[in-house]
Amino acid sequence: MEPHHFAYLFAIAVGLVAAGFTGSLWAVVAGEFPRPGHLARADVATPLRAIAVVVSAPALLLRLGLWYVEHNPFVALLLLALGLGWSFVQGVFILATFFGFT
Repeated sequence: MEPHHFAYLFAIAVGLVAAGFTGSLWAVVAGEFPRPGHLARADVATPLRAIAVVVSAPALLLRLGLWYVEHNPFVALLLLALGLGWSFVQGVFILATFFGFT
């Protein structure tokens, strides 16, 4: 493997860890896992709920993709690719913004 492949995998791992951590933290604090359907109700915590849903979305997409593998492989591959892509972008954002990697 080339060194840039490790960089891609590291960015994906950072995005997945951030997604899992955010989802678990929101579940502990709010008592519910962040889901897109929770954005339908408007209250004081809606902005925080939106941030939790957006940051934890890669983990949700990957979990759904793995569930769909035996039911519909095409949808499963689409969800897995979307989750990994979102995780990569999120990982690059975290690494570049907070840690200064370019």
